[in-house]
Amino acid sequence: MKNKFTAFFSSGLWVIVLLALTTVGLAFKEIIIPLANGDFTHTIGDGVHVASYDFNLQGLTNRKLLVASGNSKDGLNALNRPHLLTPAQVSEINDARRDAGGFIQGPDRVIGVVIHGQARAYPLPMMNWHEICNDRLGGKAIAVIWDGFCDTAMVVSRKVNGQILRFGYSGLVYNGNALIYDYQPKVADESLFSPIAGRAIAGPMAMQHVRLKPLPCQVVTWRNWKSMYPQTTMIAGIKTLYAAYRKDVYGPYDHSPAGPQYPVAPLWSHHFPKLKSRLILLRIKQHWRPLAFSTLFSLENRAGVVHLRLAGLPVVLQCFKEPQWRTVTVISPRHIPAAYGFLFAWYAQHPQDFNGKFRQRGTEKRTENH
Repeated sequence: MKNKFTAFFSSGLWVIVLLALTTVGLAFKEIIIPLANGDFTHTIGDGVHVASYDFNLQGLTNRKLLVASGNSKDGLNALNRPHLLTPAQVSEINDARRDAGGFIQGPDRVIGVVIHGQARAYPLPMMNWHEICNDRLGGKAIAVIWDGFCDTAMVVSRKVNGQILRFGYSGLVYNGNALIYDYQPKVADESLFSPIAGRAIAGPMAMQHVRLKPLPCQVVTWRNWKSMYPQTTMIAGIKTLYAAYRKDVYGPYDHSPAGPQYPVAPLWSHHFPKLKSRLILLRIKQHWRPLAFSTLFSLENRAGVVHLRLAGLPVVLQCFKEPQWRTVTVISPRHIPAAYGFLFAWYAQHPQDFNGKFRQRGTEKRTENH
């Protein structure tokens, strides 16, 4: 027995056995255990080549407008059923983090949503790092979507074709708009959606011509939102990112005269309004009605209220002038789906809604009760 033991080590076989055991141990540690815990991740998408993202591109009409964002698939982690905070708890966190720049403060913009009397705020400094929040509010499954390069905020129903979808960050951009995708057990069954286009643009759901259902939302400052809805909640986000939430990610881009970050076609070619003019868009009779902030603020009365008639529907808007931001919200009717964004982004996806009457679209008919 001793001779066999000596011969084993003398032959060098022990090195091979040790390497094999080590490999098995590492595989167990790095693969088996994470899979069992459900936290195994694999980076998909190199940030440059569209093919590296492995998406099913069936149904895509113009591949020249599809580009990689520079981030991988799920490079920004969508929030799923986040923890919630009351306004009092938000204030407590701000006080505790005063020396670190605070948390979410009064001048910060939020995407505000009200469904069946329940109000919730989704702060843009937080959404900059997630872009998507899969949530439930007022008994409805919703997705709150933000694209900083388009300054686009919108909310859609997650109920599609009878199933509740969970959306994620694709890492791809189509016609200037960051694409989202639906999580499916098989990657080949996932589809790419353009929030601004309001539909699936590639994958199985594109072949089925699936469209997203937009819902009402508002973009206002946290100060104004909690004043309007004192019983609101706010999503809590991720504690380890609280410092990152205070970084002004898109500020330099917003104020830069440079054009869109990614390829866009058709590109708005008029001098007024400018490419990065902010719009509020109202969904009336299956069409988006684009209203430029600059036009609305020229029409407001002393109370900051604007009365319009769009496609025969009376609409009342509230304009807020603040040191950091100008914001616009819908006073009535509250059931109108709304969205926000830069002019160039929405024009590229809906040029038919920006015809020669675009400047009048915001003022099709101004009522006299103002």
